[in-house]
Amino acid sequence: MIFVVSGEGPSDIGACCNGQRQCAGADFRAGPMSIIIDMLVEPIVNYSLIDAQAMEFVSEQSLSQIAKDFPMALSAGKKRDYETAYFFKGARALARIARERGEKAQCGTAAVLFRDADGTRATERGLYQKKWDSISGGFIAEDFENGVPMVPKPKSEAWLICALKAQPYQNCASLEDSLSGNDNSPNPAQEQLEALLALMSKNTEDMSALVADNTISATRIDMPSFQQFRQRLEEVTRNLIGQTQP
Repeated sequence: MIFVVSGEGPSDIGACCNGQRQCAGADFRAGPMSIIIDMLVEPIVNYSLIDAQAMEFVSEQSLSQIAKDFPMALSAGKKRDYETAYFFKGARALARIARERGEKAQCGTAAVLFRDADGTRATERGLYQKKWDSISGGFIAEDFENGVPMVPKPKSEAWLICALKAQPYQNCASLEDSLSGNDNSPNPAQEQLEALLALMSKNTEDMSALVADNTISATRIDMPSFQQFRQRLEEVTRNLIGQTQP
C-alpha cells in the first residue's frame, strides 16, 4: 500500500529535499503531521510507511496545477463558496494522483490532505466542518474511497501544544476554542508552541523528531478534530488491508 500525502508546507506534512513538487523515499523530508500519520498507521499494518518508502509527497502547487483543468461546474455552486471550492478541487487532484500511483504500482493507495482549519473564535465557527466536508466531497467526486481529510482545529499547533503543555494531554479539547487560527491575533498558537519548545531547548525544526521519538505521542492526543481525523485514517488503513488480502 502507498499513502500519498499533501499539506501546506514543510512545517506540517513536509517537503521534497530535491526541489521537486512530488517525491518519495530519501527525497521526502517528512514533517510532524506525516510522522503522526505514520505513528497511527504502524500499529495496524505492523511496519512504518516512511521506513518502507510507502509514503509519497505531493506539493500544494502540484495540486493547484492539476485543479486548473477541472470544470468549474464540478467545484463551485450554491453550496460551495470560493474558499471551500479550493479544498474540494485540491482533494480531487490528490485523489487522481493517488489512483494513478496505485495503478502504476499495482497496489492500494490512500490520500491524506492536510489543511489547517484557521479562522478565529469570533468569525466563522463552522469553518472547520466546511473544510472537512469540502475535502471529503472532493474525494467522493473522484470516486476515491480511501481519502482522509486532516484538518486540525484551529491549526496543527493546537495538536502539538496538547502534548507539550504543562499538563500534557489533559483537557486538550478546550484548545480548539481557546486558541486562534489567526497568526496576527494576540498570543497566536505559533508563538505559544515556540515558547513551549524553548523550555525544552528545542525549536520548530525539532518537531518531527519529537513526534518520532514519542515525546509527542500521537496515540494520546485527544481532541475532537484529531479524533475525527484518526478515526478516518484508521478506517481507510483497515480498508486497504482488506483490499490487499486474498
